[in-house]
Amino acid sequence: MKALYALLLLLLTSVAAVGQAAPPAVNFCGQDYPLPPGATLVSPYEVKADKFDLMLMYLNPADLRNGAPADYTKQHMKKLKAKDLQEVACFIQGVPAKAFKYSYPTEAGSAYELLAYGVTKGQPVMIQLTLDVDPYNNIEIPEFARQFVHFDK
Repeated sequence: MKALYALLLLLLTSVAAVGQAAPPAVNFCGQDYPLPPGATLVSPYEVKADKFDLMLMYLNPADLRNGAPADYTKQHMKKLKAKDLQEVACFIQGVPAKAFKYSYPTEAGSAYELLAYGVTKGQPVMIQLTLDVDPYNNIEIPEFARQFVHFDK
């Protein structure tokens, strides 16, 4: 245990001596993902960029089984006055998942939201991706967001 503390102290002093901070990253299922240029970390699980907003959420297994993603989608759609609800198949980090896709009016035109849910790395998750284009294939999903949710394996 003392060796661990000594190693940690050495690591912290080395980083402080160099004076470089780690680039901002979002952590998802135990892995850090550095933010792309121009993106901002709004919270530990939310990234905002010019072309997308991404929110990564963890669920309790019971909430996933009991329809929390559908309930969240209904509430969110009502709040945003959304329309065109579709259920689509997708992948969360290569694991088959399900998603709801819908659009809603904004001052700039329309926004499109993809709410994917499933289990990855043993953890029930929900991913909310907001775009200014209709995501009907991987081309419309920005590269950074494709690390989390995508249509093709």
